[in-house]
This record gives sequence, structure tokens and C-alpha cells, in this order.
Amino acid sequence: MSMQFRPGFLGRLFSGDWLALLENDVITVKKGNKPYKQPLIFIRKVTIRNGLIWSSVDIAANNESISVGGLYRGNATHFRHVLETSVSNSIAHWIESKSSTLKLAMADLTEFYARQRYLSHRDALVWTASLNNKLPELNAILEGHAHPLYDRALIDAEMQASLVRLSDLLLGPRNELKRRNEDFVIQQMTSLRSFFQSVEGQPLTEEQQRASIVFEDCNLLVAAAGSGKSSTIVAKIGYALRTGLYRPDEILAIAFNRKAAEELDERIPARLAQHVVDSHGVTSRTFHKLGLEIITKVEGKRPLLAPWANESREQENKVIQEIIAELAASDSQFLENWMLFQAVYSQPYTDIFRFKTLEEYEAYLLQVSRERNGRRGIFTINGESVKSMEEVAIANWLYINSVSYEYERVYEFPTVDQEHRQYQPDFYYPGLNLYHEHFALDENGKPPHFFKGYEDGVRWKRALHAERQTALIETTSALYRKGMLFDCLKAELGKRGQQFQLRSREEIEARLKEYKLASSTHILIRSFLTHCKSRGQNPASLVSKIAAHRDPPRAACFLGLMESIYKAYQDKLAADKCIDFEDMIHVAARYVREGRYIHSYRLILVDEFQDISLGRAGLVKALLDHNPDCQLFSVGDDWQSIYRFAGSDISIMTHFENHFGVTAKNFLTNTFRSTQGIVDVASSFVQANPVQLKKSVKALNEATEATVQVLEYVEDKEAEFLIEDELWALSKIAVAEKKILRVYLLGRYKHLCPEVYRDWTAQFSETLKIEYSTVHSAKGMEADYVFLLAVNGGSFSFPSTITDDPLLDLVLPDAEPFEFAEERRLFYVGLTRAKFCTYVLSKKACPSPFVKELFTCSKNGTVIKKGMCPRCGTGMMRLKTGRNGRFIGCSNFGSLGCKETWALA
Repeated sequence: MSMQFRPGFLGRLFSGDWLALLENDVITVKKGNKPYKQPLIFIRKVTIRNGLIWSSVDIAANNESISVGGLYRGNATHFRHVLETSVSNSIAHWIESKSSTLKLAMADLTEFYARQRYLSHRDALVWTASLNNKLPELNAILEGHAHPLYDRALIDAEMQASLVRLSDLLLGPRNELKRRNEDFVIQQMTSLRSFFQSVEGQPLTEEQQRASIVFEDCNLLVAAAGSGKSSTIVAKIGYALRTGLYRPDEILAIAFNRKAAEELDERIPARLAQHVVDSHGVTSRTFHKLGLEIITKVEGKRPLLAPWANESREQENKVIQEIIAELAASDSQFLENWMLFQAVYSQPYTDIFRFKTLEEYEAYLLQVSRERNGRRGIFTINGESVKSMEEVAIANWLYINSVSYEYERVYEFPTVDQEHRQYQPDFYYPGLNLYHEHFALDENGKPPHFFKGYEDGVRWKRALHAERQTALIETTSALYRKGMLFDCLKAELGKRGQQFQLRSREEIEARLKEYKLASSTHILIRSFLTHCKSRGQNPASLVSKIAAHRDPPRAACFLGLMESIYKAYQDKLAADKCIDFEDMIHVAARYVREGRYIHSYRLILVDEFQDISLGRAGLVKALLDHNPDCQLFSVGDDWQSIYRFAGSDISIMTHFENHFGVTAKNFLTNTFRSTQGIVDVASSFVQANPVQLKKSVKALNEATEATVQVLEYVEDKEAEFLIEDELWALSKIAVAEKKILRVYLLGRYKHLCPEVYRDWTAQFSETLKIEYSTVHSAKGMEADYVFLLAVNGGSFSFPSTITDDPLLDLVLPDAEPFEFAEERRLFYVGLTRAKFCTYVLSKKACPSPFVKELFTCSKNGTVIKKGMCPRCGTGMMRLKTGRNGRFIGCSNFGSLGCKETWALA
């Protein structure tokens, strides 16, 4: 059946003549010299444009469009309806003609869903490619089914259902696959119940079982503290072996340290012995050992490890010092820059314009000041106490270049009046009879907003020198920030006849040592070098970051030094034909990427993934890319990511899918360690940072009351009394329960270990096992009770304000915008080491903001405050029960009648 459409006489007169013919599932439009011809199934859209009198119909096909006009509105609507109906019928007829193809596709689909394994994204891709290869028409059929003009009611229900199922899998969103996988997980939990009940010391939770069964291309298991992640790793491997998904030699488990890798080596065969035929072929490696094996296989021999490469890093420091000495002896430019860095730029500097208040700036000056000969100040290499870090830089630059100067020499004319004291310019150069003022002015000549009256002082000084005709030169904070200060100063002094002579390295270093200004620059260099290599960078590639750094002149000087040191270090490795720890990772990753290393791994497991660095992630990614069938199972807790200083990059975990591809994310939210009270407080505290992955953690132990106790003290010695009082109480619990309780004393810094620590370990040895550790070192450990020591503000605070040298920001992962993000996670780690109660020691005069925040996280008395009784001064505030419920009261209530009481939060 064919149909024709053509405009009427008036339409032809105003819009031109044309003829549309619908015949044999094809539309032909004759208009002008070139006919328009398209199969109906290629037409995607038909639209009408209405004018004042005439309407036009636009016909859009896959690759060409045409417009015809001169129709009355009713005729245009009719033409569109007929054309759209014809397109829909044409598609339906064509699909019905492909019923045999659809039957074959459905048989394949049924077989695919019947596979006895979790079906991954990769499985679906491989199946789709295979099906399209066998049935090349299938894609066109599905495209027809998805055609915007196609009416699905035109074909029978069974064929329609088949097309919906095929489209869902081949084109997305794969909802049936998700339902099928969910059903499969539940079925496996049931059929392998005995395995999951007995593979570890206690039955696995449903979350652990699910994580063991799900095998997506990439899998991220976000595990709360104490939630049994190690058990899940063992169960995952056991499930893979028991169900025949993988052979032992196809499984690689990667740990971050040797102890963890050895534990996996022992635990896997021990736990799986009764459940699988053989698990001894599973490979457990540290990242470094894996890298070493890859390099060995590619190069045909085991590479020589640099003699200075060891865990203590002491020999590495020595090598760096030797390299610096050699460069200083052979390269005069390096020597000059090295002395400049040592004398002028060794200490981090904060631009005065970054501070919001005068109090903040004064606190900073106090922080950078030092004690010398009984007085505190900011000292130069010449021993003068100056007023700012910029003045230190100027004075030290003058000294190393042998420029004679006097700091704040009394001005040669009297200036004392009712408004002014005797004027003392910043610097005076006696050989030039020249004064020098360094002004805290920005690029616009403005001082910090909190320097009240400063501009008036600048104008007065300038006017004074002009009036008295004394020579004055000026430098500003803006010049320092731009890195131009010393060039300008050298030019100003030079044109007045000043000669410059760099002092000897020995003289400068002796002076730095004499005034205790020598810095551990070699440690900074070693750390920078390590991070550079582990991230696959070199100092030259970081030059573009100088402008955005908080101290551009210092960063530029340092990177200039590092380029020479880096090259000399790499040359030394090459000359000695050896590698260092960082080479084990990035050289191995390069060999894998280049296809020089062939592996047979099909399942890679990575523990403690929150500690992953860019270099290690690169090695894992290279192994995955080498074998598209290889799957990744990563376990970690972003809430416990506390090693940025060592190169770990939390964003790799929080943006896991961006780095590794399609990911199934599962959670372990049941903790077997801490009480619900500790869990609630710690979870609420750490999730104040919106970047942290969200999870709701449930504890096996449902206790909540007084599970976090803040012990407040006035004097440091009082803190020991409070701890000892609690230790006696814990000792009584241990006696009653007939067991030895484990107690951790945790400090943010090593030096916080109490002086009486050893006395306590001996005194309570029969009831308590007491250990001291830093919070960093305690990660992964647990105790019955934990004391977090000196959670205070001020110096050596928690959160720490003693940051890594800002120069490391040039090479470390980007710092997080949320204030104290990593310190917050570290505090979370400290809180969650305890099974029953965490005690937080806090000094009343300078409490940490973290302690203040704890009380906002408290619900129904989970956080309480205790300490010495403020009323009687001898009793201890303790948790008590009265007629009206629980409260905190003085221990001297009975003996001395002290009635001090506090309500629970």
C-alpha cells in the first residue's frame, strides 16, 4: 500500500511544489532537483512548524533531514500522524521477521544468567561481545525496539518481554542483572552456610558473607574499626577456592608490611585447611617484595638493593649528606644556593598577610621563637633578637654575603617627643652610612589590617629621613613574597659601592650550630626525594607549583637544590648498579605497563587500602590492566587514613571508582571490639568531615553509658593522679573477673609517655598489662581500656599544629580542605582502640577543640567528665547511682561529706 502527500494550489504557489510517497517501508520526497529517499526505520523525528497560514513538516533521519511546507495545519498534522504510524509499523514488521534471532539470543541470555558465579561488569561485556559476534543483527533489532516512534504494543507480549530483557543487559541499566546477582548472593549464603559459620573463629556476619561472594570487576570493602576485615579476606579467598572460581596460584594478597603479609601466609592455610583441597599456592606479598620479584623476573637477576636502603633510613641520611658535600665542593652555584637555603630559608615561613588577627600573628611569633641565654626571641645567625621572620631572612642574607650591618641602631638624631620614642631603623650599614627599613606592606603599599597606625609610622619615618637628609632604602613584604627582595637589596647596596663575598660553608655552618639554628635539612631532602620517586615525579616537574606555594622564594630555592641532588642521587644508584625502596615500586609498575612482566593473577586483594599511595596504586592498576579478567578486592577504612606524611592519598579510596573502574562497594558496619557508646561518639566525630565515606556502625556490646570519660586536670602532675586512680579501679575489675586486663596509654607524641609508666607496669603487673604507644603506632591494635594522654591545645597539641614542612606539599597528595582532617581521623583511631572505655586526659586551662567537640557527640551520657573535686580538692569525681538515677559525685561524699555533684550529659 502506498500513500502520497502534496500541497494544494495555494500552498504550491507560496511554498513551492513537492511530492511525498510512502511505499514499501520507504519515504521518497521529490522536491527540487534531488529526491530525498529514506527507509522508514531511519526516521527519528517528525515535527510541525506552524506559521500564520501555512505549516511545515520537518523530517529528521539518522543522517539527513528535509523540510516540506505549504500545508494547512490539519493537513500537516495528518501527514505527521500517517508518517509516524508508518515508521512504527515498519519497525514492528522488521522486528517480527527476526524472531529466530531473538530466540537464539534469549537462549544465550538464559545460559548466561544460569552461570554459578556472581556476574561482573566484565562478564556482561564479554558475553555481549560474543553474542553480537554470533548474532550481528541483534544490535539493530534493539535499536529498533528503542526507536522513539516505535509503538511496542504492535508485537506480541512474549517477544516484547524478550526485547526488554535483552535491552536491559546489552544497553543498560542492567536491573535484571542486579536482581539476579542479589538472588545469587542470598542463595550462596544459604548453600554455603556451613562454610561461613566455621571458616573463622566465629560465624561470619551477613556483611562479611556478602563481601566474600560479590566478585565485581573491582570491589571496595569499607570496614569499620574492629569489624573483622581480616576474617573477610580469608573467607573471600576460601570462597574463591572452594567454588572453583580461581586456583591458588591465581590469587595475590598484598599487605603493607612484612608482619601483615606473614600473618596472611600463616592464617590462610590454617583457616582453610578443612574447607578447600589446597590453599598453599596463594601468594602473599608486601608491595616492596612484589616489586622486587617483578624486577628480578624481567631483568633475569635479583637487583642489588642500595646499601643505604633499610628501614631505619640512617644510612640514607648519610648518603644525602655526602652528595650535598660533593656538590658544594664542585659547583659554586649549588654552594651559594645551599648556603642561602641553610641560612635564610631553612625554617618554614608564614606570610604575615595570611593572619586574620594580631593575636594569631603574635601566637605564630611565639611558636617560631627560641630560648637562648635565658631569653626567648627570634634569633639571627649573628645572635640578634629581631621582630619578624622576614627580618631574620634579611639579616642572615647580609651575614652570609659578608655585608656589615647593625640591627636597630639608634638613629643619629633625637626623635623623642610626646608621640614618638627614639627612632631605631631596622638596619644600618656603617660602611655606606645608609639606613634600611623593611616594611610590612603588600603590593598596594598597605599593611595588615590589624597593624593599627602602621601607615602613619611609615610616612613619619620617610618624612624624617627626608627632613634630616639621611639616606634610606626600603624593602617590603611584597618584594619577599615575589622572590625579589634579595635581588633588589643587592642592587641597592651594590650601586652604593657595597662588595659581596660569600662566607665559607664551614664558617656559616659553625655559626648555625653555635646559635642552635642548624636545621635537619637532610631529613627534609630525604623525605622529599622519597615522595618524588614514589609518585613518579622529579623536582623539575614541580616547578609549576612554585607560584601557588605559601612561600614561593623558599620553594624556588629548594627545588633548585633538589634538581641537582636528585640527579646526583640517581647517578649514584646507576653507578652502583642498585635500586632503592621507591624503585621497587615504580620500576616494577613500569615493567608491567610495558608488557615486560607477564602474570597469571586473576584475583588481587589489597589490605589496609586507606594507606595506599599513588605509586602503589599505579602498580596495582598496571597489574589489572595487564589482564582484563583480573579482579581487585580492596579492604580499608577511610576513617583510619593517617599516613599522608608517608605518601598515602585518601582520595584514591574516597574516589575509588575513578581510579579503578566499575566497582561494587560493600561495608562492614558491625564491630566486635568497642561498645556502642564508643562507636557512636567516634563515628559522629569523624563524620563531621563530609568527605569521609558514610556508614552507620553497630557494636556487639550495646553498652553506652560513660564509655568515653574526659579526665580533666589543672596541673600536669594531677593527670598522673587521675590515671593512677582509674588504674586502681580497673585493677579491682580484673581481680573480680579473674583475668589480666590490657590497658593502653596512647600519646600523640613519643615524649608524652608518663614518667611513672614503668612504676605502673610493675605495680599493676598481676592485674593489668599496661603499654605505652603513640596513636599512630597503635593503629590495628586493641585493648580493654585506653587512656588518650594530653589531648590539649597549645604546644604539642592534639590536633597537632606542628605540621610537616610545607615544602613537602609540593610533592605530597593535595591537602584536604577540611581543617585538621587527618588529625580528626587519628583521634578516631585513638578512641576506637578500646573495648570498654576510653579515657581522654584534658588540661582545663588549654582544652583541645576535639575534647570540646566530644560533648556535642554525646548522647544519653556516653561522654562524661571526671577529675579532681573542685569543692574539696582531694576527692575524685566518680560515676554514682542515686534515687534519681545516675550522676557524677565526689568520692569524699561518705567520709568528708563533700556534696559536689555533676549531671550526666
